Amino acid sequence: MGSLLGGCAEGTQFDTKLAPGFSAAHHTLSVFGVYKDGQMSSDAWGTIGERLAPWLGQAQCPVGYASVAAAHDGTLIAAIDDYARAIGPTDELLVQLAPAAKGDLILTITLAGRPPTPEKVSVNSDNNSGGGAGAMGGSRSRTGQPTGAEHRSHSPIDTNLLDIVASLFSVSQGRSVAEVSMQYSGETVDDALHKFAQRLSTTLPGATCSGWDWSRPIDPDRIRASATTTE
Repeated sequence: MGSLLGGCAEGTQFDTKLAPGFSAAHHTLSVFGVYKDGQMSSDAWGTIGERLAPWLGQAQCPVGYASVAAAHDGTLIAAIDDYARAIGPTDELLVQLAPAAKGDLILTITLAGRPPTPEKVSVNSDNNSGGGAGAMGGSRSRTGQPTGAEHRSHSPIDTNLLDIVASLFSVSQGRSVAEVSMQYSGETVDDALHKFAQRLSTTLPGATCSGWDWSRPIDPDRIRASATTTE
């Protein structure tokens, strides 16, 4: 994917990449979940979703990672967790989960730096806690390449910096087709998420939320095997 759109405002820098030939308007999105601290997070979407879901036309949006736990007697969620901890939510993983997606795109959010929490609204608060930018356990793009967040983890740590990356995977094409990233050094998490939602709305106009159907056949053993062969 090539960098199509950049931009920055005070305390905010955006980078948008779209695959050649990808038409960004009017897609249905199945939200897979949030990747932070080197693993999929069961709580992070609950914290940021109410700020981002209105971009998709509704107050709440079902999240695949939250709903998969009951499927396959827990074996599928365990396989996803093992894969994500080893490699991250790459294209290879999403190819295998794609049959369960009701949308034509799968959205995955990666957080690095100062992850939002209900108790803390300031990006600058609690600088000495262990959640700085270097604590994220480098994430990878859907193509398996390091994201901007991982590249920056090798630079001096700025605990006042919040990185958010939205990656979009095409179910029909079996590959990532868009990535929107934001590097934020402003004052509040609410402001960061508001700006990020605005950017997503501008980049992907007319997007709507769709869900998941975990009754579709997905092989947890194949996910585990692919994690060992891809490392």
